[in-house]
Amino acid sequence: SGRGTGRRATAGRGAGATRAGGGSSNILQFYTDDSPGLQVTPTTVLVASLSFVGLVVLLHIWGKFRGA
Repeated sequence: SGRGTGRRATAGRGAGATRAGGGSSNILQFYTDDSPGLQVTPTTVLVASLSFVGLVVLLHIWGKFRGA
């Protein structure tokens, strides 16, 4: 039974390494100029998400006062 465990561990490591390598190449593809679609910088995403959170908070506060 020891040989079977060793094989599984080796296969698991090999599969994990393959996934990590493939995932990193896919992630890097988003930051190339050749990738299709809209080019959005991380700063733009941060500003847009914080603005959305702020809008939701303001609407909640406005709803509390308007409902009261």
